[in-house]
Amino acid sequence: MLTPELDAWLYGSRVARFTARDVGRAAPRVELTWDPDAVVRWGYGARVLSHLLPMDPDDPPPPARVTAWLDGLMPEGRVRDHMAMDAGVDPEDVVGFFSAYGGDTVGALEFVPVGAAPRSGTVSDQPLDGAGIATLLRASVARAGGQGRTQRLTSSLPGMEPKIGLVHADGGWWRASPEQPTTHILKVARAAGSPTADLVDTEAASLDLARRIGLTTVDARVETFGDMRCIVVSRYDRVPDDGVPGGLRRIHQEDSAQALGINTRDPERKFQHGRALPSLARIAQVLRDDGARPDRLLALTALNLALGNTDAHAKNISLLRREDGTVALAPAYDVSMHLHHSHASRVFAMDVAGERDMDSITGEHLVAEGVSWGLPRRRAERVVARTLDDLRTALDEIDRGRHPGVPAEAWRTVVDHTDVLRTSVG
Repeated sequence: MLTPELDAWLYGSRVARFTARDVGRAAPRVELTWDPDAVVRWGYGARVLSHLLPMDPDDPPPPARVTAWLDGLMPEGRVRDHMAMDAGVDPEDVVGFFSAYGGDTVGALEFVPVGAAPRSGTVSDQPLDGAGIATLLRASVARAGGQGRTQRLTSSLPGMEPKIGLVHADGGWWRASPEQPTTHILKVARAAGSPTADLVDTEAASLDLARRIGLTTVDARVETFGDMRCIVVSRYDRVPDDGVPGGLRRIHQEDSAQALGINTRDPERKFQHGRALPSLARIAQVLRDDGARPDRLLALTALNLALGNTDAHAKNISLLRREDGTVALAPAYDVSMHLHHSHASRVFAMDVAGERDMDSITGEHLVAEGVSWGLPRRRAERVVARTLDDLRTALDEIDRGRHPGVPAEAWRTVVDHTDVLRTSVG
């Protein structure tokens, strides 16, 4: 029987205790109690854990809000169900889930038994060759397809796509111990005959372009292990640090759905599609409220539009919450090219100046969206124009030979879309 309470540690100290209530009922809830020392360290009202959960020991956040935020750290769909089944807990029991998978979450939060501290320096002794990695990747596909117990995972990674977290060190791959932070995410490619078989290829190329224009720090490449093709992506919430056991420092983050309090158990809630929430304007407001400028959010939106990335939803836009309390837009991730596929949706994940048809959104819409956030018009124009100009240069300079799986039509579509957007910016 797993504990109904867990302590959560952040940046080397205990930050809060999470307590499960009504487990086994249709709508279990989780209560949060702030650690007094954390309040002293970061101050009343600090949002180092989440924009949604400011520190206030005198006014704890509503359990529904806490539960929704924790839900955002968990996998979606059948992956969540079967990981919970592997651990012997109810899929709705988020505290029980993180008692099993809380050593390596997205961001820097570490869940441990009450009164315990995270185990530092716990390094895996399980090296992996290509066949071993392929076995884990096949297990992630089986789990996503509802087949359940095959290989036990150690990390909680949000999303619907089959993926695993691994450690890359000393030139090789290692399976992480339960407390060890993973360094890379490996996401399985769609089947060769699938209409979207090139999705991992265009994602790697898109991240290459994003790096060239300064919107991400992520390294990505497509690799094949045994019979399993996947994209290998470095984690931006893990950075090298010689002063930390294991050589890695965790950086905290939350996605914008979490920051806005949106429960995405219904995966459609990640998208705006005409709703009031989520919206780019509200994400920009979160950045402003937490002391960051929203310029990079406008640049990221311009990039997503030019690439034809219809999947730029609220869970694919995140915020870094640093140890010193400062906040910044996270590096771009999960960006890909979609519009070269004839079957692709032409609806952007988030409305831009009231428009969501990607064939109708112009550079002027991007500028108007930025102005609606409070950016001066000339500054919004500068951000959009510079992003599109830099992207156009990157498209000319990128070594397309390093991305052989990206069809020529995908490159042409992005070049054309970038040019059209740029001509409509003042």
